[in-house]
Amino acid sequence: MLLPKSWNDIDVLQFKELRTLKDIPELFSREIEALATLTDLASEDLEDYDVDEIQGFMNQVKWINSEPPKKYKSEVAKMHFKDFNKLTLGEFIDIEYFFSQDYIANISEIASICYKKTKKNEWKETIYEPYTYSPFDRAYLFDEIPIPHIYGIIPEYLSFRDNFMKTYANLFEPDFEGEETEEDIKDLTPEEKKEIQEEQKIKKWSWERLLYSICNEDLTKISQASDLSLIFVFNMLSMKKELNL
Repeated sequence: MLLPKSWNDIDVLQFKELRTLKDIPELFSREIEALATLTDLASEDLEDYDVDEIQGFMNQVKWINSEPPKKYKSEVAKMHFKDFNKLTLGEFIDIEYFFSQDYIANISEIASICYKKTKKNEWKETIYEPYTYSPFDRAYLFDEIPIPHIYGIIPEYLSFRDNFMKTYANLFEPDFEGEETEEDIKDLTPEEKKEIQEEQKIKKWSWERLLYSICNEDLTKISQASDLSLIFVFNMLSMKKELNL
Protein backbone atom coordinates (compact mmCIF):
# COMPACT_ATOMS: atom_id res chain seq x y z
CA MET A 1 0.00 0.00 0.00
CA LEU A 2 1.41 3.37 -1.03
CA LEU A 3 1.04 5.78 1.86
CA PRO A 4 1.72 9.54 1.94
CA LYS A 5 4.90 10.61 3.73
CA SER A 6 3.85 13.97 5.16
CA TRP A 7 1.28 16.75 5.02
CA ASN A 8 2.87 17.86 1.75
CA ASP A 9 1.27 14.79 0.15
CA ILE A 10 -2.21 15.66 1.43
CA ASP A 11 -4.47 18.01 -0.48
CA VAL A 12 -7.04 20.31 1.08
CA LEU A 13 -9.99 18.05 0.26
CA GLN A 14 -8.31 15.04 1.88
CA PHE A 15 -7.50 17.14 4.95
CA LYS A 16 -11.13 18.18 5.34
CA GLU A 17 -12.25 14.57 4.99
CA LEU A 18 -9.74 13.41 7.59
CA ARG A 19 -11.02 15.94 10.09
CA THR A 20 -14.60 14.66 9.74
CA LEU A 21 -13.56 11.14 10.77
CA LYS A 22 -13.34 12.05 14.45
CA ASP A 23 -17.11 11.57 14.58
CA ILE A 24 -16.78 7.83 13.84
CA PRO A 25 -16.94 6.17 17.28
CA GLU A 26 -15.41 2.78 16.44
CA LEU A 27 -11.59 2.92 16.17
CA PHE A 28 -11.12 0.24 13.49
CA SER A 29 -13.77 1.81 11.24
CA ARG A 30 -12.20 5.22 11.77
CA GLU A 31 -8.78 3.92 10.78
CA ILE A 32 -10.20 2.17 7.70
CA GLU A 33 -11.80 5.43 6.56
CA ALA A 34 -8.60 7.37 7.25
CA LEU A 35 -6.55 4.98 5.09
CA ALA A 36 -9.21 5.09 2.38
CA THR A 37 -8.93 8.88 2.34
CA LEU A 38 -5.12 8.81 2.29
CA THR A 39 -4.82 6.22 -0.48
CA ASP A 40 -7.96 6.84 -2.56
CA LEU A 41 -8.84 3.17 -2.09
CA ALA A 42 -12.36 1.95 -1.38
CA SER A 43 -13.12 1.27 2.28
CA GLU A 44 -14.43 -2.19 1.35
CA ASP A 45 -11.05 -3.14 -0.14
CA LEU A 46 -9.28 -2.26 3.11
CA GLU A 47 -11.57 -4.36 5.28
CA ASP A 48 -9.75 -7.51 4.11
CA TYR A 49 -6.72 -6.47 6.18
CA ASP A 50 -6.59 -7.65 9.78
CA VAL A 51 -6.36 -5.34 12.78
CA ASP A 52 -2.56 -5.66 13.15
CA GLU A 53 -1.97 -4.77 9.49
CA ILE A 54 -4.23 -1.74 9.71
CA GLN A 55 -2.47 -0.64 12.88
CA GLY A 56 0.88 -1.01 11.13
CA PHE A 57 -0.29 1.26 8.31
CA MET A 58 -1.65 3.80 10.78
CA ASN A 59 1.68 3.88 12.62
CA GLN A 60 3.29 5.01 9.37
CA VAL A 61 0.92 7.95 9.06
CA LYS A 62 0.52 8.90 12.73
CA TRP A 63 1.52 12.44 11.78
CA ILE A 64 -2.07 12.97 10.55
CA ASN A 65 -3.06 13.30 14.22
CA SER A 66 -0.97 16.46 14.45
CA GLU A 67 -1.62 19.88 12.97
CA PRO A 68 -0.29 20.79 9.50
CA PRO A 69 2.54 23.37 9.37
CA LYS A 70 1.26 26.83 10.25
CA LYS A 71 2.53 28.34 7.04
CA TYR A 72 1.03 29.51 3.78
CA LYS A 73 2.23 30.50 0.35
CA SER A 74 1.88 34.09 -0.83
CA GLU A 75 0.84 32.81 -4.28
CA VAL A 76 -1.60 29.95 -4.84
CA ALA A 77 -3.54 28.99 -7.98
CA LYS A 78 -2.06 32.03 -9.77
CA MET A 79 -3.56 34.32 -7.14
CA HIS A 80 -1.90 36.35 -4.40
CA PHE A 81 -2.63 36.49 -0.69
CA LYS A 82 -4.22 39.74 0.45
CA ASP A 83 -2.96 41.00 3.79
CA PHE A 84 -5.72 40.95 6.40
CA ASN A 85 -5.06 44.60 7.22
CA LYS A 86 -6.20 45.41 3.67
CA LEU A 87 -9.52 43.58 3.91
CA THR A 88 -12.71 45.30 2.90
CA LEU A 89 -15.66 45.27 5.25
CA GLY A 90 -17.47 42.77 3.02
CA GLU A 91 -14.51 40.39 2.91
CA PHE A 92 -14.18 40.53 6.69
CA ILE A 93 -17.88 39.82 7.25
CA ASP A 94 -17.79 36.79 4.95
CA ILE A 95 -14.61 35.39 6.52
CA GLU A 96 -16.21 35.84 9.94
CA TYR A 97 -19.22 33.87 8.72
CA PHE A 98 -17.11 30.94 7.52
CA PHE A 99 -15.09 30.91 10.74
CA SER A 100 -18.23 30.92 12.86
CA GLN A 101 -19.61 27.90 10.98
CA ASP A 102 -16.49 25.70 10.79
CA TYR A 103 -13.21 27.09 9.50
CA ILE A 104 -11.78 23.65 8.69
CA ALA A 105 -14.78 22.60 6.62
CA ASN A 106 -14.78 26.03 4.97
CA ILE A 107 -11.05 26.52 4.50
CA SER A 108 -11.39 26.47 0.69
CA GLU A 109 -14.05 29.19 0.78
CA ILE A 110 -11.92 31.23 3.19
CA ALA A 111 -8.91 30.86 0.89
CA SER A 112 -10.99 32.01 -2.07
CA ILE A 113 -11.57 35.29 -0.24
CA CYS A 114 -7.96 35.69 0.91
CA TYR A 115 -6.33 34.96 -2.45
CA LYS A 116 -6.98 37.40 -5.27
CA LYS A 117 -6.06 38.01 -8.86
CA THR A 118 -3.79 41.05 -9.09
CA LYS A 119 -2.40 43.48 -11.60
CA LYS A 120 -0.06 46.47 -11.62
CA ASN A 121 -1.46 49.93 -12.15
CA GLU A 122 0.28 52.67 -14.11
CA TRP A 123 2.41 53.48 -11.05
CA LYS A 124 3.49 49.82 -10.71
CA GLU A 125 1.43 49.36 -7.55
CA THR A 126 -0.32 46.03 -6.93
CA ILE A 127 -4.08 46.21 -7.36
CA TYR A 128 -6.33 43.44 -6.06
CA GLU A 129 -9.43 42.43 -7.96
CA PRO A 130 -12.72 43.59 -6.42
CA TYR A 131 -14.68 41.17 -4.27
CA THR A 132 -17.56 40.75 -6.69
CA TYR A 133 -17.46 36.95 -6.93
CA SER A 134 -18.90 34.23 -4.71
CA PRO A 135 -16.34 32.34 -2.59
CA PHE A 136 -18.33 29.18 -3.27
CA ASP A 137 -17.58 29.51 -6.98
CA ARG A 138 -13.82 29.49 -6.40
CA ALA A 139 -13.52 27.01 -3.54
CA TYR A 140 -12.75 24.14 -5.91
CA LEU A 141 -9.54 25.90 -7.00
CA PHE A 142 -8.07 25.22 -3.55
CA ASP A 143 -9.38 21.70 -2.90
CA GLU A 144 -6.59 19.92 -4.77
CA ILE A 145 -3.57 21.89 -3.57
CA PRO A 146 -1.38 20.62 -0.68
CA ILE A 147 -2.82 21.65 2.67
CA PRO A 148 0.49 23.26 3.84
CA HIS A 149 0.10 25.81 1.05
CA ILE A 150 -2.87 27.49 2.76
CA TYR A 151 -3.33 26.07 6.26
CA GLY A 152 -1.35 28.90 7.82
CA ILE A 153 -4.03 31.44 6.91
CA ILE A 154 -6.15 29.98 9.73
CA PRO A 155 -3.85 30.83 12.68
CA GLU A 156 -2.83 34.03 10.85
CA TYR A 157 -6.44 35.20 10.71
CA LEU A 158 -7.17 34.16 14.29
CA SER A 159 -4.22 36.27 15.43
CA PHE A 160 -5.38 39.20 13.30
CA ARG A 161 -8.93 38.84 14.59
CA ASP A 162 -7.80 38.76 18.21
CA ASN A 163 -5.82 41.99 17.77
CA PHE A 164 -8.69 43.55 15.81
CA MET A 165 -11.22 42.80 18.54
CA LYS A 166 -8.91 44.23 21.18
CA THR A 167 -8.25 47.37 19.15
CA TYR A 168 -11.95 48.04 18.64
CA ALA A 169 -13.20 46.52 21.88
CA ASN A 170 -15.31 49.64 22.55
CA LEU A 171 -17.44 48.78 19.52
CA PHE A 172 -18.30 45.27 20.62
CA GLU A 173 -20.47 44.09 23.46
CA PRO A 174 -18.58 42.40 26.33
CA ASP A 175 -20.39 39.14 25.50
CA PHE A 176 -19.65 39.37 21.75
CA GLU A 177 -18.26 35.84 21.81
CA GLY A 178 -20.68 34.42 24.34
CA GLU A 179 -23.72 32.24 23.80
CA GLU A 180 -26.20 31.63 26.60
CA THR A 181 -27.09 27.98 27.16
CA GLU A 182 -30.36 26.56 28.47
CA GLU A 183 -28.58 25.97 31.78
CA ASP A 184 -27.69 29.67 31.96
CA ILE A 185 -31.24 30.92 31.48
CA LYS A 186 -33.43 28.27 33.12
CA ASP A 187 -33.69 30.13 36.46
CA LEU A 188 -34.18 33.59 34.95
CA THR A 189 -37.40 35.57 35.19
CA PRO A 190 -39.59 35.90 32.06
CA GLU A 191 -38.42 39.51 31.72
CA GLU A 192 -34.76 38.49 31.86
CA LYS A 193 -35.33 35.72 29.32
CA LYS A 194 -37.06 38.17 26.99
CA GLU A 195 -34.13 40.57 27.30
CA ILE A 196 -31.68 37.80 26.39
CA GLN A 197 -33.82 36.82 23.39
CA GLU A 198 -33.75 40.42 22.18
CA GLU A 199 -29.95 40.51 22.60
CA GLN A 200 -29.66 37.28 20.60
CA LYS A 201 -31.69 38.80 17.77
CA ILE A 202 -29.37 41.80 17.72
CA LYS A 203 -26.31 39.52 17.61
CA LYS A 204 -27.82 37.44 14.81
CA TRP A 205 -28.21 40.47 12.55
CA SER A 206 -25.25 42.50 13.83
CA TRP A 207 -23.34 42.71 10.52
CA GLU A 208 -26.47 43.43 8.50
CA ARG A 209 -27.37 46.20 10.94
CA LEU A 210 -23.89 47.65 10.61
CA LEU A 211 -24.10 47.72 6.80
CA TYR A 212 -27.61 49.15 6.95
CA SER A 213 -26.38 51.93 9.21
CA ILE A 214 -23.28 52.74 7.14
CA CYS A 215 -25.30 53.11 3.94
CA ASN A 216 -27.83 55.37 5.73
CA GLU A 217 -30.58 52.77 5.32
CA ASP A 218 -30.25 52.98 1.53
CA LEU A 219 -30.10 49.35 0.38
CA THR A 220 -28.83 50.37 -3.04
CA LYS A 221 -25.57 51.42 -1.37
CA ILE A 222 -24.87 48.12 0.44
CA SER A 223 -22.26 47.11 -2.15
CA GLN A 224 -20.46 50.43 -1.78
CA ALA A 225 -20.40 50.05 2.00
CA SER A 226 -19.07 46.48 1.68
CA ASP A 227 -16.19 47.70 -0.50
CA LEU A 228 -14.95 50.16 2.12
CA SER A 229 -11.70 49.40 3.93
CA LEU A 230 -12.37 47.44 7.13
CA ILE A 231 -9.84 49.48 9.13
CA PHE A 232 -11.22 52.77 7.79
CA VAL A 233 -14.79 51.81 8.71
CA PHE A 234 -13.90 50.83 12.27
CA ASN A 235 -11.71 53.88 12.77
CA MET A 236 -14.66 56.05 11.79
CA LEU A 237 -17.05 54.10 14.01
CA SER A 238 -14.63 54.44 16.93
CA MET A 239 -14.39 58.18 16.36
CA LYS A 240 -18.19 58.52 16.25
CA LYS A 241 -18.60 56.59 19.48
CA GLU A 242 -15.81 58.42 21.31
CA LEU A 243 -17.10 61.86 20.24
CA ASN A 244 -20.72 60.80 20.69
CA LEU A 245 -21.57 61.90 17.14
